[in-house]
Amino acid sequence: MKFNFSYQRQMLSVEWLPGASQHKASLSGRDHAVRHLGGRAGEFAFEIDGRKVKALVAKEGRKFWVHVDGKTYELERMVGAAKQAGLVGGESVLRAPMPGQVRQVAVRAGQDVKTGEVLVLLEAMKMEIRIQAPQDAKVTRVAVSEGQAIERDQILVELEGEG
Repeated sequence: MKFNFSYQRQMLSVEWLPGASQHKASLSGRDHAVRHLGGRAGEFAFEIDGRKVKALVAKEGRKFWVHVDGKTYELERMVGAAKQAGLVGGESVLRAPMPGQVRQVAVRAGQDVKTGEVLVLLEAMKMEIRIQAPQDAKVTRVAVSEGQAIERDQILVELEGEG
């Protein structure tokens, strides 16, 4: 089975073969060997290109939030015409991957940020979640403040990117 996801204006393709222990993920034309090591609801262990990783996964509709190594990735499963055309929409809105509390807001509106820069630090389920800039961009709006309780999918920061 092949699944296509939108991630940072790129298509991520995951080939999952029922009963197979080895799978393949492709991003930006580069293939990665993925092996599922087990897990339970919302928490999984994988080996990616020989490196063991643990992932927390939350899903709502076609959206998936995957938290690995202190970073949260938002993926959207592509279906229908968008999948066939290879269209990947760039979202300039960063949302909370799960309910929690804002521990730190590290940016302000009008600020330029670099790819990977921490914008907001959340605490959820006794975990620290860093919301990072997916690309070089300008912060157009910060929608939360330190100490604020947040819900899953709540807008945290809006960005204007390089397209």
